[in-house]
Amino acid sequence: MKTVMLKKYRPVIVKCLIVIVILAALAVGIYFLLRMLGFTTADDFVRLRNDLGDTIWFWIIIGLLQIVQVIFIPVSNQTITVPVALVFNNELWKVWLVSWISIWIATMILYFVGRLGGGKLLKWILSDEDSVRKCTEFLNRGWVYYPLGMLLPLPDDIVTTLAGTAKMKLWFVAVCSLFTRAIDTACSVFGWGFLTRYWWGWILLAVGIVLLGVLTYLFHRIDKKRRIENGKRKENDDKRRV
Repeated sequence: MKTVMLKKYRPVIVKCLIVIVILAALAVGIYFLLRMLGFTTADDFVRLRNDLGDTIWFWIIIGLLQIVQVIFIPVSNQTITVPVALVFNNELWKVWLVSWISIWIATMILYFVGRLGGGKLLKWILSDEDSVRKCTEFLNRGWVYYPLGMLLPLPDDIVTTLAGTAKMKLWFVAVCSLFTRAIDTACSVFGWGFLTRYWWGWILLAVGIVLLGVLTYLFHRIDKKRRIENGKRKENDDKRRV
């Protein structure tokens, strides 16, 4: 039985592994390229600041680096945010504002990448229209967990790409990611400067995550109840037509 199942899903597994290897190689390649160019360590950003000063061009470069990092290294925004926050701890509001806006822009780019190309990638992996439809519907049902996924220590940029693949509503992803990115980058920027210095800072972060989880669960219950009611209403309408 296991042999039959493995044989059935072997092409899907192989294609998934190919995608993972390509993405991992791309992420590692871009990281080492940024490192070679001198855009990853605290000393790198000190040198960049000394060359450009506190000018708009310095912050534009920081923002562009954030966008590149989020798109091509979709694991954590700490690669650029934390070193910059550590170096310029007397200008944390600038670091936070630039990080927030640039990471949000990159998040929306990934949403459109998923929306325009995610379905095609799924079709190539699954090789079956019905399976692609079921997978997309399954991902779309997870919209209520999107805010939680954007705040937990997960590869949230991949979460956004999946949201685009599921064709979640643009306004929902845009507004939700705008607010969650504000919180996420604030934790990264101000957290390294303040919260993580004191034991109670970690408690505040933990309490915030728990409250968000409870709120997400309540939204899930409401959405589940709504879908059940819609299903019953549709069933009654079909009976009337008969």
